Amino acid sequence: MDIIRWIKKNNFKGIDDDFAYDLKKLSDFNEEKQKLINKIKSYKITLRSLKESLDNVNTEISKANKKALKSLKALPIISIGFDSRSSTYICIVKYKKATKSFYLGNESKLKSKLQQFYLDDLNTKKIDYVKDEVKMIVSNVISDFINTRSKNIFTESPKLNFTNVLDKYYESNLWEHWRNI
Repeated sequence: MDIIRWIKKNNFKGIDDDFAYDLKKLSDFNEEKQKLINKIKSYKITLRSLKESLDNVNTEISKANKKALKSLKALPIISIGFDSRSSTYICIVKYKKATKSFYLGNESKLKSKLQQFYLDDLNTKKIDYVKDEVKMIVSNVISDFINTRSKNIFTESPKLNFTNVLDKYYESNLWEHWRNI
């Protein structure tokens, strides 16, 4: 039991001024305490509603992430294959359920066609570097050869082949260097 209630209950009279001042101060502190308790209650209610809002937003973010992942699965997959019988390379492009491949040529032909876009001599580079560069070039221009609105995903005009890919890459101005050969 706090002191103020005990004094009021016992009906004390003849309290000196110092004691009355301390009681008034104690009473003010109790009022302040009650105001702070009420504020805490209101903040708890606000906090609870904010947590509910945060949960709702997190649910929406999760749904949006799932949709984004589905659309990421729609990105074309580009790979380079090697035919050991003829020592030539092909490029395979897979988009959704459609697959298209086109002939690149042998290693020397591949390097000579790409040389125009590089200052360094590609004949000194390993084939893995050249294959990575072909993948980068194809990935930059493949959107020109894909029609998402059609049943036939890969366009007939322009036809997807290495010459047309290099032409589109040249038109895109995405290359950094140009070398006349």
